[in-house]
Formats: sequence, structure tokens, C-alpha cells
Amino acid sequence: MSQPATSPLSDLRNSTSQSSRGRTKRRRGSVWWRLHQLAGLQFSLFLSFVFITGTFAVISHEMDWALRPAMWVSPVAENERVSWGKVLDSVHAYDSNVSIASINAPIHSAAAFDIVVRNEEGIKHIYVDPSNAEITGEGSWAGIQRFLRDSHRRIMIFETYKGIRIGIVLVCLTSLYLLITLITSFYVYKKWWKGFFRLPKGKNTRSYLGDLHRWVGIWSLWFVVVMCFTGLWYLQAEIIDYGGYPEQEVATPISPSVGVESFTPGAALDRAIAQSKEFHTDFAIEHVYFFGLETNSPTFNIQGHTSKSWVVDSRANAITADGNTGDLMRIMDASTFDFISRLRVTNNPLHFGTFAGYISKWLYFFFGLLLSGLSITGVLIYTMRLAKSERATLDWRYLFRNAWLGMGKARWPALGLTLFSLIAAPFLL
Repeated sequence: MSQPATSPLSDLRNSTSQSSRGRTKRRRGSVWWRLHQLAGLQFSLFLSFVFITGTFAVISHEMDWALRPAMWVSPVAENERVSWGKVLDSVHAYDSNVSIASINAPIHSAAAFDIVVRNEEGIKHIYVDPSNAEITGEGSWAGIQRFLRDSHRRIMIFETYKGIRIGIVLVCLTSLYLLITLITSFYVYKKWWKGFFRLPKGKNTRSYLGDLHRWVGIWSLWFVVVMCFTGLWYLQAEIIDYGGYPEQEVATPISPSVGVESFTPGAALDRAIAQSKEFHTDFAIEHVYFFGLETNSPTFNIQGHTSKSWVVDSRANAITADGNTGDLMRIMDASTFDFISRLRVTNNPLHFGTFAGYISKWLYFFFGLLLSGLSITGVLIYTMRLAKSERATLDWRYLFRNAWLGMGKARWPALGLTLFSLIAAPFLL
């Protein structure tokens, strides 16, 4: 059977319909592109600052160690370290006028115990050799770790509004922009799943940067998802009050302190740690916090990790003990937490990559650098495309000027928040 002839009018209608669908598709694509550009470009200055400070915050303790000789010691195996109680007594003997806030475990075998103390002059660090409990020196409270932590976490804004920490909320809002760039990237980069092993091969600098931006973005997808989730969790946690964590009361001391008139603070601490092994047989202690050591009713809060619960913050496995006798008072065990409580104590190690030692920390540091690079290369790609469309000479002046203008009105609050964190640090730390 022969096909019916088509009239010129029907051909015109079909052509118009196809053209309309093409324009609609292009407009739809441009919306995703504009959203991607809005979140990635207009907030790129502040995003880059948050990404870079967060990346180096992962290894900030190691950076402090490298720059503070008082933290250097000869390598000591963990099972050969002096007891935590001896460290406590050593600091008391060194300076009885300070109030001890916490003792922190050495970050690696060649690092000292880090004791945070307070006195009339403020807060400082005292370092103790883990092999013999001798004082190796002191360090100021302000340091690389403290700067990176407070810059990344709250951009040096410590004020609160109705219990909500303003600085933390402002930083956490970047997770929304990161989420937008994540979602839109799947529409901007068609058939993205084919690009994992498609190495950058651009014919010129602009196209090479575009290929590199997409390739790095694909391999960083898992990391971006983790940062989005943990950042949004921090954001909602500032608004929703979940209360405390479940604890178990210890009604009867495991080994009552009968016939013992008094303990030194160090002896009481060692006794508490010894008894804690009854609850956490493989308790790897990370921190000990002290409350009211100068009062008649001091307490210890001993925090660490166990094999019963992986990827949780050390505060989730905590034991509170009487500072006079070392008797245990309360036990916290992350393996007994409900789902929401477990998520709460998982967020920190998942965000900073501390859950598998240096393997996860260096992995996070590497992908943090890649994420920071994505923010920077995105701006470069924008300015290079603009230069091509305007047939302009791409030099440093053109690059910075149009990158700055391309950020729109958002550039001013982004610049203000970034500069405030840098300028305020010497006065607030």
C-alpha cells in the first residue's frame, strides 16, 4: 500500500513541533546549567575557603606536631606508655596552679600526651613524654589545629541566637550549595557514568580543564555525597534538640574502695581505667576530661573506642568515674544506641575521616584537595568560556576581574565571611 502524500503545511507543522521540542529541551538543560553555575560559581569564594580549611583540618593535629618541638618524643609503643594517672600526677607536680581540663592520647608513636590546662592567663597545652611522664614543654592554645577547626566549623563566629550557633549554621549552609552542584552535575554531564575511565584529553587549556573538572568530579562523587550528608546533619542538629545519650548507671562499685583512706588524682584515674575494662575489654582510650578537680566531688569522663562499635565518636563510648576513689558511676556504650543516637555519634568520624586511622585520614585529605580543586577549576572554566565568547585576551587581569564579577552579589558576603575568619582569628583564639 502506498504511503499518503504529506502536504507542505503538515511538514511545516512537524518541523515547528520538533523545533519547539528542541528549544524546550535546551531551555530545560540551561536551567540545570544555571543552577550548577549559581551554586558553584556565585558562592565559590566561600565554598573554597570552607573546603580548604576542612581539608587541612583533617591533618591539623599532625601540622601542629610538626611545628611544635615540645610534642616530639622518641617512638613509644602504645603498650609501653606510662599510665594516664602518672601523666595527671606529673602535670600536677609541674604546676599545681593550673586547672586540668583534659588529657589527650598521643596522635602517633612519636608524639607526646597533650594536656589542656587553664590558669589566670588563659588556656594552654602541656606536653608529657609517654615513656617516662616527664614534661617536654608547653604550647599556646592558638595553633594551626585550633585555627582550622574554628575557621572551618564556625568561621570564628561564636555568637548564638536562641541557642543556635550562628557560625556553624552559616558554614553548614554550604552543604546545600554542594548538594545543588551534585544533583545538577548529573544533568549537565550527560551519560556521566561512562566518564570514569575517560582521561582528560582537551585540545586546548579550556577544554582540558573542562575534561579534568568532569573526570575529578565523577571520581569524587562518593566524597561529595558524604560531605553533603554530614553537612546537612550538622545543620539540622543545630535546630533539633535530641537531648543526651543513653547511659547505664553503675549502682555498685566493681571493686569497692574499702580500707583506702585517699587516692591521689592519678591513682584514682588509673583505678577507674582498670575497672572500665570490665565493661569495654578492648577499650582504646583517646581522651580523659576532668570536672571539678579542685572541688570535693571531682569526676572523670573517660572516652575511647571499642571493637563493638565502629565509625563512632570517642564520646559515644564513655565512662564517668568518681575523681576521689575511681569508682565507676555511669557507662555509655555506642553498641546499645538506637538508630538516631548512632547517627549522631557517627557524623564526626564520617565527616573528618578519622574512623580508620591514617588510611582514612589521608584518603579524606586527598579527596578534600580534589573537592577544593573542583571549586577553583569551575571558576576558571567559566572565565575561559566567557573570554572565548567575547573574543577577549585571557590574562590574569581578565581572569580575576570576570571571576569576581561572575560571582554576582553573593561575592560580598562570601568575601566578608572569609576575611572575618582570617582577621578575627588572632583576637578570638
